[in-house]
Amino acid sequence: MEESGKLILIAVAAFGLAIFIYAAYISDPPLIKLPNIQEKLKTEVEKSQKVDPKLLSTLSVDPKKRVRMFVSLEGINATELEKQGLKIIKKGKYANYAVVEGDYTTLNKLISTQGVSKVYKDGAVKAVEVDLSQLEKIPIKPVVQDVDWNLEAIKADVVHQSNITGRNAVIVIIDTGVNHNLPDLNDHYLTGYDFVHNDNEPDDVYGHGTKCASIAVGEGETYKGVAPSASYIALKALNDEGWGNWSDIIAALEWCLDYINSGHRIDIISMSLGADLAPPELQQVCDELYAKGVILVAASGNDGGDVSLYPARYDSVISVAANDILLNVASFSNGEAYVSAPGVQVPVLAPDGNIYFGDGTSFATPHVAGVLALVESEKDITPQQAFELLKISTDEINDPNNKVEYGQIDAVKAVNNALDLDLKGGEHWYDIIKEPQIQIVVGLLLLAGIIKFYILKGGGGLIED
Repeated sequence: MEESGKLILIAVAAFGLAIFIYAAYISDPPLIKLPNIQEKLKTEVEKSQKVDPKLLSTLSVDPKKRVRMFVSLEGINATELEKQGLKIIKKGKYANYAVVEGDYTTLNKLISTQGVSKVYKDGAVKAVEVDLSQLEKIPIKPVVQDVDWNLEAIKADVVHQSNITGRNAVIVIIDTGVNHNLPDLNDHYLTGYDFVHNDNEPDDVYGHGTKCASIAVGEGETYKGVAPSASYIALKALNDEGWGNWSDIIAALEWCLDYINSGHRIDIISMSLGADLAPPELQQVCDELYAKGVILVAASGNDGGDVSLYPARYDSVISVAANDILLNVASFSNGEAYVSAPGVQVPVLAPDGNIYFGDGTSFATPHVAGVLALVESEKDITPQQAFELLKISTDEINDPNNKVEYGQIDAVKAVNNALDLDLKGGEHWYDIIKEPQIQIVVGLLLLAGIIKFYILKGGGGLIED
């Protein structure tokens, strides 16, 4: 191309650029409307903040995968989503939420909808159980054969001797269901519901809920709980593998609100379940129950972390850690717990009717629920009074990592402080082994036993001179 031709092209390009700049940036109003990149970027960021990272991660790997989504709503209700062609599986009654099943396309539609506050993966909650790999981290784990040691440890047996056994108090167990046909769990069963299968029979295939219920309300034919005369309700919100959806937990709590609003009594709700992330509607319903006078108790968690799981982390819920027979806080217990209770080698009644020994803050939690039921059977107290009562009704514990605000629950102190009584705890073998000197002796005996075991295992038998 000749030099003059190049100059003409450059001139035309410059002229065109000048016209574009004038039309887009100088003319008022602009003749050309450019897309606002900054605004578009801001919109995309806002959309991404509406999505639970776990849900986004799941659908990023497989965009076609169908997932249950928990949708927090603000300013609209589930009906508005239905009008957009979204299929609603469940919707809240006291809290404003909807559950939708869909894929990545559904998620995009949701987060683009005005009034959708956030979208979570509905299925992150689990029964709070101990990972077997954590058991070796328990400070001292003596082999316990006494099926009443936990009641003696918190002095519930002493309270029972004064005929304070939880009569008239009502505890709700939200878990994997309860085998309420067992001889030790049948007399005081009131009612129940299965939110997993949507029927009136809260069967417990997994077994976790039955074990927790037995600790709180076992009637004493073969297994005795902390409040053996208390009545209870079983709400199955976790499936037959110990997992569940937040929407089912919230639905169970909303069921409790309905039950109370229809004129029935609920004193305590015990929840041995949790997760490290929860929708705000869970707190909303917990706070509503708190305002209605219901005491909520939940497991702090078994991850060994510094903070409790939800719902135990809420201010309206009493978080419970686990300790062993020597008052050592179990290393698997999560922090931010309000009090502790026996949760290492605790005797539990399984759905098959046999007694086993279990570990976890799951099993510590119903001890606290049971003690509060002993008090509630004699005197109606508010949730705030329950917090204050527990603060002054505990025994000192060994808690080097400061995971528990107060100590191990003491039933005698709780009843005495609440009812202005003067029950005497007496002295158990349990009180004796709490003495430092005795613990040293026990530790040396355990060490000697371990050494002897390894010598014998080594193949020599006894060493002779």
